[in-house]
Amino acid sequence: MISNRVIKFHRHKSYLLIVRNASTTQDTKSIQPPNPRRISTDMVGPPDPVSNLRKVIFRIPPNETELEKRYREMRAEVQEWNQHFWEKHNSTFYQEREEYLKKNMPVDKQNLTADEMSVFYKAFLDKNWKLHLNYNKEWYKKNFTLLRLAIRVKLNKLFRFKD
Repeated sequence: MISNRVIKFHRHKSYLLIVRNASTTQDTKSIQPPNPRRISTDMVGPPDPVSNLRKVIFRIPPNETELEKRYREMRAEVQEWNQHFWEKHNSTFYQEREEYLKKNMPVDKQNLTADEMSVFYKAFLDKNWKLHLNYNKEWYKKNFTLLRLAIRVKLNKLFRFKD
């Protein structure tokens, strides 16, 4: 299978970047990720099959300050934390859904209706509400920290250009 696209974001506009001769067959196992020092902007990859999140490769600018480095590393940390949470959560969800289907699937049917599955969905959400609540609290903390760092980086850049 040949992968022929990677989404590239530049400021608030999105561009399609064509990657040629990038194979994802079993022979090569995976595509070599771009070098963060050579790309001109952050790059967003395809969705992860389990977490459904898109991995971002953060650009490393040539004259990166310590503050910019801290901001980039924090963004990568938050991305990894998020990836880990949703990978674990979705794996648990898929596993429990399969178990529910095995227990509750009538012999003469191939699928349960949406109403029949809603029993599982509600039970799963009820069982995991505290986990989601804690995730959301932590997510907001991390994002406020990122926001403060982003503002500091922008202000430093603004004042650096005035000098």
